[in-house]
Amino acid sequence: MIQRIQTLFLLLALVCMAIFYFIPFGSLEITTEAGISDVPMGLYGINFGEEHYSTIPMLVLVSFVVLTIIVSILLYKHRILQMRICVFNMILALGCTGLAFFLLYQASEKFATNYSTSILVVLPVVAAIFIALAIRGIAKDEALIRSIDRIR
Repeated sequence: MIQRIQTLFLLLALVCMAIFYFIPFGSLEITTEAGISDVPMGLYGINFGEEHYSTIPMLVLVSFVVLTIIVSILLYKHRILQMRICVFNMILALGCTGLAFFLLYQASEKFATNYSTSILVVLPVVAAIFIALAIRGIAKDEALIRSIDRIR
């Protein structure tokens, strides 16, 4: 299982999404009496004074992507199903980036401030690239198995 290159690509995608899970993906520039400060926005929301902006959809989506990556790693004996789950994962990982930008924009509109993104907002895109490389490896394995079956 671990010796297959696609498993390593899936593990790298898992690491990218796990890092995205714990580190803030952007911040809001809050102007107070003391000056301008950046309030980080991650998967657990943002506290702005007494108000709380929740990012539960992002938390659920990233958690689902992490769990489905783990499931796809464990499905190494079922290559076609593994490939389908990886395609689904790739779409969801790209959706994480879009949802992050949407939530930052929506929070900045709600609090009437500016937002800035972290460089880590591209981690789901990097994870999607690793998943695409894993799909290519799975397809090569499946082609190899089918060619061996033809020889018999």
